[in-house]
Amino acid sequence: MDSAVKDIKSKAELDEAVNGASPVILHFWASWCEASKPMDQVFAHLATDFPHARFFRVEAEEQPEISEAYAVSAVPYFAFCKDGKIVDTLEGADPASLANKVAKVAGTANLAECAAPASLGVAAGPAVIEKVQELAKQNGSSQTVSPRSDLSDSLKERLQQLVNSHPVFLFMKGNPEQPKCRFSRKVVEILEEEGVQFGSFDILSDNEVREGMKKFSNWPTFPQLFCKGELIGGCDIVVAMHESGELKDVFKENDIPIQSQESKGVQTPRA
Repeated sequence: MDSAVKDIKSKAELDEAVNGASPVILHFWASWCEASKPMDQVFAHLATDFPHARFFRVEAEEQPEISEAYAVSAVPYFAFCKDGKIVDTLEGADPASLANKVAKVAGTANLAECAAPASLGVAAGPAVIEKVQELAKQNGSSQTVSPRSDLSDSLKERLQQLVNSHPVFLFMKGNPEQPKCRFSRKVVEILEEEGVQFGSFDILSDNEVREGMKKFSNWPTFPQLFCKGELIGGCDIVVAMHESGELKDVFKENDIPIQSQESKGVQTPRA
């Protein structure tokens, strides 16, 4: 990885950078996501060509607080910050759009001349252009391939069975009685407040399920809440829907029984 790109280790470190004088570009990535790898190379080239901006990588699952704060729901994902605010975002593997958005935030590249193709529309350096052309040849397009295609049939079947095992199902760190992260704890508290019975699975107990669910749902962080087999989202989305009353509406629309605090229960499947 190019030395111009730094890995973020904490939200405090990122907050300090975002509130600084220079524009900040963030790349949210995951080791299991094939599309993240070539985009990481493009990102490194852009960091060299635009030295007046600061480029950071954030491993989405390892930094759940940051991922939740930036509403990351899929990777690769890019956030563009200026004057302490998020001014733009980009989801997916699209090198041309990434170069355009970087130039918009960071200004002209540090090159006397530029031979950027019209599809980029910015003063991107030749290394970036070469990488974009290489990706186009390899993939035929710059769009992200469905991550589920990397899963074996047996694992997809197993994950689908877990998702369908209960009308409301939560993939979390720990279990409802002993959550292992504050985001999982918060979602459990909300489900209990809503009065719904739910199944859960501790992703820390099974690495195959943990890694597989990131691709299965195309959602890089945990917890992940499902209702009738459909992904609702992670902690930030669940909190927002709970506060607005939308979560209760979803449960009603899907005929999810609402139980009293005394009669509610939690079921944890074993797979």
